[in-house]
Amino acid sequence: MDKREFKRKLKEKTLCDIQHNGWTCGTCFFAISEELNNEHWKSVLFYRGDYTLEEMEMDKSWDYKSLLEEVWELIK
Repeated sequence: MDKREFKRKLKEKTLCDIQHNGWTCGTCFFAISEELNNEHWKSVLFYRGDYTLEEMEMDKSWDYKSLLEEVWELIK
């Protein structure tokens, strides 16, 4: 998925672009669906650049790619 498209769709879904150069805030993010959890949000934070790949891969049990895909399915 294209990062700019992801960001645009997230903004459209949440009507929020208050953080980090036009990204949605956590409060608006969680309003998308009751199925979303902190791991989804952390994946979005990684995607927007808040975490490095090294930081993300420290937890081998956490599949941020799948979580981002789940978010994408909700916003596209």
